[in-house]
Amino acid sequence: ILKWAQTQDGFISREKDDIQNNNWITSEESKTLVHQWRSEEAAILIGYNTALIDNPKLNTRLVEGENPLRLIIDKNLSLPAHLHIFDNSTPTIIFNSIENKKVENTEWVKVASIQEILDFLYHRNITSLIVEGGAKTLQNFIDLNLWDEALVFVGDKIFESGVKAPLIDRKITTEVAVGKDKLLILIN
Repeated sequence: ILKWAQTQDGFISREKDDIQNNNWITSEESKTLVHQWRSEEAAILIGYNTALIDNPKLNTRLVEGENPLRLIIDKNLSLPAHLHIFDNSTPTIIFNSIENKKVENTEWVKVASIQEILDFLYHRNITSLIVEGGAKTLQNFIDLNLWDEALVFVGDKIFESGVKAPLIDRKITTEVAVGKDKLLILIN
């Protein structure tokens, strides 16, 4: 499952040098729904930039339920240790191109591609994944046609510039109001 939020004018975030400005796109209702979805999936995946810029916890703190396995793509192992993903609060896997190791609740797994990540998850019997990465990570899954469903929130904000939302060539199958946001559901 691919999930992202975008502005009315098609941006998923502001420019990296403008992240001090309010970067939140959607309503509290949408945020709570996302936490509910996280509790229903085995794993959640983000890329390097999302981990570095947003410093997410990737948990279900707004609802009752199990935290998903946290998966992060950090090819060169250059993410700083102070990030929430390294807090050992829930099992975490760091996919990289350098090493395999395990320390406490965090495991580093050497892979060379998204397909290798998915193969690894399959062999670990992890059969559901929500990808909440940034534009690059999401677009890679789209370009490789490695997705079943896309959940796209459209908030009421306009950024005018920033990081463009991923491009996906499928028709919207469902449109639902969530608070003041629109949720677009696309099926592959």
